[in-house]
Amino acid sequence: MSKRNNRKQHAVKAVNTPQPVSAPKEFGLEEMLSELEAIVAQAESRQAEDQAA
Repeated sequence: MSKRNNRKQHAVKAVNTPQPVSAPKEFGLEEMLSELEAIVAQAESRQAEDQAA
């Protein structure tokens, strides 16, 4: 008998993570574009702050 057969199997617990309420279920092209523009704007402002420091 191998050691693997002697070990107890651990039960995997499923974690239910709540989905964000404000996010739409399906993104269209315009929504994705506006999200991407917001991310780029935040990155540019952070980069500017880092260069100023």
